[in-house]
Amino acid sequence: MEKSDRRLRVLIKGMSGLKEKLRAEQRWAIRNVAIRTHKIKSMASPTTAAPKREKDPMKRIVVTGMGAVSVFGNEVDHFYSKLLEGQSGVCMIDKFDASTFGVRFAAQIRGFSSDGYIAKKRDNRLDDCWRYCLVAGSKALENASLGPDVLRKVC
Repeated sequence: MEKSDRRLRVLIKGMSGLKEKLRAEQRWAIRNVAIRTHKIKSMASPTTAAPKREKDPMKRIVVTGMGAVSVFGNEVDHFYSKLLEGQSGVCMIDKFDASTFGVRFAAQIRGFSSDGYIAKKRDNRLDDCWRYCLVAGSKALENASLGPDVLRKVC
């Protein structure tokens, strides 16, 4: 009789675990159906505290200047005004043959010149993406009044 009692206890324990699993699955299914049928408009999100303010002055960031190289041009004000107008810079790709690709449109930067920002020898060796980054960064430094003269004095 003891063996059968032990087996019965193990079976009952296993069934109670199954009941809990079944209840959890039912709760999950009900929640999923409620979300799919839009009965639940919003759900509580876990509360998180705001990030702590950085105390180390060497790790703080201050934006002092902006530079842009974009579809709309290389000036921040012009770029911003075009964004506010809602103008799109997307058009058919003409920098290379895109006929073999599934997508044939993109936002291409046209009429870009790095004259005065990158030396000619270096400019020939750089990828377009690097050119855009370097010119936009240089324009941001100029906008912040941190041109080469000021940087030489500081460094």
